[in-house]
Amino acid sequence: MYDTAGKGAAVREDTWGGCTRRALDADTPESEADRGAWVQGCLDGVFNKPAALPAAAVTNRTEDSGLLQSFRAWAEENGAHESAPHVSKLTTTQLTQKDYDIELTTDYTPETREQAADLARDFVAWWDGDHGSNKDGTARNVLILGADGERLLHQRI
Repeated sequence: MYDTAGKGAAVREDTWGGCTRRALDADTPESEADRGAWVQGCLDGVFNKPAALPAAAVTNRTEDSGLLQSFRAWAEENGAHESAPHVSKLTTTQLTQKDYDIELTTDYTPETREQAADLARDFVAWWDGDHGSNKDGTARNVLILGADGERLLHQRI
């Protein structure tokens, strides 16, 4: 399947992170538990690979306290100090070999979603200012999670 610019669906999905967006858009308990499996399934479909169901969870989550401390230091220096203290944990969520999301666990609730949106904007500003991780790959999204682990919102990086 090709569009008028000649780019195939596989190129669009892989290069522009379409499969990671689809995993986030699924927003079901199953997709949240293992977004990496949803991303891999999307990529397999786009590239017309045979279905190979994973035997175990695909998503690899790793807490990164150093990255969190770096964000907090930047926030203090750049006037974003109101949102950073609400973050209790920063987790990198590996979705494929080269794509990952950042999850920020906070004390926000659905009622404080506006403040969570401020945190997301602050985090993206920090990340885009070349302060992000030195990991190989591409960070696609920042997810703001409440204290109970429920996703409050997400924003593309």
